[in-house]
Amino acid sequence: MKPLSEDASLTERVFEQIRAAIISGELAPGSLYSVVEIASQLGVSRTPVREALLQFAANGMVRFERSRGVRILELSVKDIEEIYSLRLLLEAPSAYRAATEMSDRDRAALKKAFDGMRKACDAGDERLFQRHDLAFHEAIVRAAGNERVVQVVANTRSQMHALGLSTTKTRTLADILAVHEKIYVNIMARDPAGASDAVQDHLIGTLTMLVQQSTDDPSAVENYQPPVRPVRMPS
Repeated sequence: MKPLSEDASLTERVFEQIRAAIISGELAPGSLYSVVEIASQLGVSRTPVREALLQFAANGMVRFERSRGVRILELSVKDIEEIYSLRLLLEAPSAYRAATEMSDRDRAALKKAFDGMRKACDAGDERLFQRHDLAFHEAIVRAAGNERVVQVVANTRSQMHALGLSTTKTRTLADILAVHEKIYVNIMARDPAGASDAVQDHLIGTLTMLVQQSTDDPSAVENYQPPVRPVRMPS
């Protein structure tokens, strides 16, 4: 981790530096670190480091241990399954409802997000692609009209980001865009069943890939069955 300069976005920048260090293994799972130690390495005060670590603790990525420091926790298959089970339960019905309830403003927001994903894909910009991906899913759940679902999905995706969950290790941005295009086309065509099915295919497929990435056991990968079931929508 490299020293950071003090500015208004310092906590966010500390968060990103720690996240990258955890994902790379520089901050090793199971190990204990002190806030003072991390702050010294980044060249900042303890306050932004503690604030960033509290965000990771809320996402289940670290655990504060009294008088000892902060322990980096290891992401388990169960963690990934729980996140995607929750997303499936919330986003599939939201897509179904959005396909019929979406206002002109909502449709414009979805189109803008999808167009942004396409341009980022063409440019090979993964970070920009992920931002538009976030906006794409938010546009769908927001169009469904349940603000609590919007907040829960936002928190869940924030947790995914903190945990470094991404399938770009095993598929291209073009592959991911194609999956989202199926969702986009069905919603724009006002096909609720098609939209819901496309979201479910996307989430279950992503879950399977993430589990495959997280294990070195070939037999576990070959025999893996997602513990989630498609959400039944009205016929």
